[in-house]
Amino acid sequence: MKSKKEIKAELHKKIDSIDDEHTLNMLNEDIVPYAIENRSKEKEEEDDLTDEQWEKLKEAIQQVKDGKTITLEEFYSKKQWHTK
Repeated sequence: MKSKKEIKAELHKKIDSIDDEHTLNMLNEDIVPYAIENRSKEKEEEDDLTDEQWEKLKEAIQQVKDGKTITLEEFYSKKQWHTK
């Protein structure tokens, strides 16, 4: 995964390469405000998680990174835990 600094550098290069005024206006008027608005919403949603939920989420992400996953078929074959 790229660092925030690397991503910003790439974005700056891409924006600097745009000569089309319409595209630049679209970025400035539509895309940037949308990204900023959604960033605020994501932060609010993140704040809604308890410390325990954050720990469980981090644990789940690590399990995926470690390859500790099962297929959907395996899940369905083991779903007795929620049936009578």
